[in-house]
Amino acid sequence: MPLTKVSHKFQVVIPKDIRELLGISKGDILQVYEKDDEIVMKKTGNKTRLSLKDLKGLGKEIWKDIDVEDYIKKERESW
Repeated sequence: MPLTKVSHKFQVVIPKDIRELLGISKGDILQVYEKDDEIVMKKTGNKTRLSLKDLKGLGKEIWKDIDVEDYIKKERESW
């Protein structure tokens, strides 16, 4: 089993034999997630499109100081 080292910038190199086996090339997008205490990298099959999972948590800072229930109630009343 090939090993790789985490750099000071937290980067890793995917070993050449695995890149060739999976057809991973420069610019490919990989999904990275944790599953059962392991880091999983999955090839997405494209170079630009990401899945909805990549949007999870996006914009959460907008709601930081807002009571969501109160906001929804006010919006509904405005209709």
